Amino acid sequence: GSSSPLAACPGTPCAPGASCLLAMNVPVLTLGGDVLTTLDITPSSKLEDFREQLCEIVGPRLGDVTGAPDLRPRLFYCAGELLPGLPLLAAGIREGSPLTMLVTPASRVVSASNDGTARIWNPETGDCLMTLGTVGWQRRATFQGGALKVGREMTSAAFSPDGKLVLSTSADCTAKIWSVQSGDLVHTLRGHRRRLRAAVFSPDGALALTAAHDCAAKIWDVESGECLHTLQCHSLEVNSAVFSPDGAMVLTASADKTAKTWCVQTGRCLQTLKGHRWDVLSAVFSPDGALALTTSDDRTAKIWRVDSGECLQTLRAPGPRFLSAVFSPDGTLALTASLIPVAQIWHVASGKCLHTLRGHLNSVHSAVFSPDGKQVITASQDSDAKIWSVESGECLQTLSGHANALRSAVFSPEGKLALTASDDCTAKVWHVDTGECLHTLTGHQDILHSVAFLPH
Repeated sequence: GSSSPLAACPGTPCAPGASCLLAMNVPVLTLGGDVLTTLDITPSSKLEDFREQLCEIVGPRLGDVTGAPDLRPRLFYCAGELLPGLPLLAAGIREGSPLTMLVTPASRVVSASNDGTARIWNPETGDCLMTLGTVGWQRRATFQGGALKVGREMTSAAFSPDGKLVLSTSADCTAKIWSVQSGDLVHTLRGHRRRLRAAVFSPDGALALTAAHDCAAKIWDVESGECLHTLQCHSLEVNSAVFSPDGAMVLTASADKTAKTWCVQTGRCLQTLKGHRWDVLSAVFSPDGALALTTSDDRTAKIWRVDSGECLQTLRAPGPRFLSAVFSPDGTLALTASLIPVAQIWHVASGKCLHTLRGHLNSVHSAVFSPDGKQVITASQDSDAKIWSVESGECLQTLSGHANALRSAVFSPEGKLALTASDDCTAKVWHVDTGECLHTLTGHQDILHSVAFLPH
């Protein structure tokens, strides 16, 4: 079924009090389509009315990964999804209506702040579920609020692909791996001598990658916390590092004007991408791993062949420099954010600018595509985020409500929600179609550096 908002199927809804209030059998399915159980519900029921019953029936059968506290029931009618708060009766559902329920892990969000903590949230309720931090030498997490300050700002945090771990970076030159279930600190990744700029999991979650101002990137074994390789051929600080989609390579960007590709298995440098005249600020792989996209202080972004190191296209910034650049999910487009108030959509094969997204009043700090590649969300110094049509370049929604500059904005995995992080010490959850602010995530005591959704 589609995840679009529910629209009633053709037919006349039952009148209140009519036979449509009789119990209906609704199959409960996994994402794979296996029937777990059936529920007896009435059209006047709301999705949240039977969450507890659903957890009691289904939780033990799904195991620890999606145990009862983490279940998310999703009810589908015809081609649409019934959202929480809407009675089935109001949607035109009657006896015999084709209803299907999917049970998936509940959505989660992680935020990282200058207050020295990372927090895990439920974006559907706005509740803080866990705060990750340290006190002295003790490992500890606090639940249901009560942030725990560690004295060193946390500059990024992201979930592992399976959602069981969080990887964070701190200004103390370390990265940390946390258990999502318990909040325990699993490993502290020590070895860098200067501030970390990035930390990411490999696509299979078995490895972690860090980049730092000590001119090196490091590959770590997640299970043991051991450093497997130090990637040290750059002559100046490493600004970013990412894994290729298949996890076989690493791509680093450095202030030494180059980007480099590396073999994950051996730690050997495979290619050096030369051509920028100033610091390379970021570098990412295309979804198929065949291309790389870099941004630089020289006011350009460049598209490269990964296997040969050949520069295929040079994209020129409309202002002082690009702040970020990403590929679309299908790899045919590139999206850049700029130090001036615009973002741009580019055709990868030709290097032609297709749309310049104008409307912000200050620098655009980040810009990303929606999971289906049809929309873009931008985050600006002007305290607003905007959602744009990729096809037309039209601004569809302006997400206003923050009191200070935005650091980042991202889509949820389904593309239905957006999440913004701000210097006003809050994050906000937004409905993409309506632009409505659903929840403000409050509790951090300093600016937020990053926010991320739990992957599918």
